[in-house]
Amino acid sequence: MIATLRRRYGASPLHLIGHLLAIAIAVYAASRVLHPRYSRGLNYLVWLLGGAVLHDLVLAPALALLDRLVRVLPRSAVNHVRFPAVVSGAMLLVYWPLILVRADGNYVRATGQHVEGFATRWLLITAALFLASAVVYAARAGARGRAARRPHGPAGGSRAGGAARDRG
Repeated sequence: MIATLRRRYGASPLHLIGHLLAIAIAVYAASRVLHPRYSRGLNYLVWLLGGAVLHDLVLAPALALLDRLVRVLPRSAVNHVRFPAVVSGAMLLVYWPLILVRADGNYVRATGQHVEGFATRWLLITAALFLASAVVYAARAGARGRAARRPHGPAGGSRAGGAARDRG
């Protein structure tokens, strides 16, 4: 019976059980989120659907375009631009309301502090990320350049080879 199930399903029964368990947990979590006693479920749905639409219609095409622009750089430099850009972009998405000072009231109520300076700190962190990435790129490019200038093989022989020539 297990062999028939494996052949028809394409994987082991544990795989199927794991997926069914994951679906059950997701359904339970969604029921808790959407239950009016615990939260405003409509807000979650709006954010979830809005995030999916924003990602698919705005962010993904914009990121693809930016990646296409970055590919004009030398191949060895592409990831040295991608990494700080992705980290900076993720920070921008997470702290967007604080960077634009749109959530000052909520932030003050939650922390007792104001949001002034978030934009400056985000810009400084972004600059530091790009600077660190540029330093790493320059160090790697310098190491590649030194390796390319180094002669291949022993120049003048090794000590053992030189000693053998002296004897013979």
